[in-house]
Amino acid sequence: MGMLQDFTCPACGLNGHVSGGEDAGMLAMTTTIYCKNCDTLQDAIVEKCHVAVPARRIKPRCEKSRHHPVKLWNQNELCPRCGQSPLALDERGIVTMWD
Repeated sequence: MGMLQDFTCPACGLNGHVSGGEDAGMLAMTTTIYCKNCDTLQDAIVEKCHVAVPARRIKPRCEKSRHHPVKLWNQNELCPRCGQSPLALDERGIVTMWD
């Protein structure tokens, strides 16, 4: 079961409700990316898991356009927008469980 949490950069204000890295549910695996064109954090599907079809890795891409440049990001790294500080996990934020 995957989990989405609220992250915010204290330096530049970038925020997102994302997994914060690699995550997995029953039918899909995701990774968190930063889209430079959209200036957003997103969770991109990197693998679809179907019983009848062998799983294959998918290149992470922006949900709006596959042509947008993206950067992989996880919660242990500095902000992908400003690079000044790590994004803070909002302990009082919404937690979404997904599968």
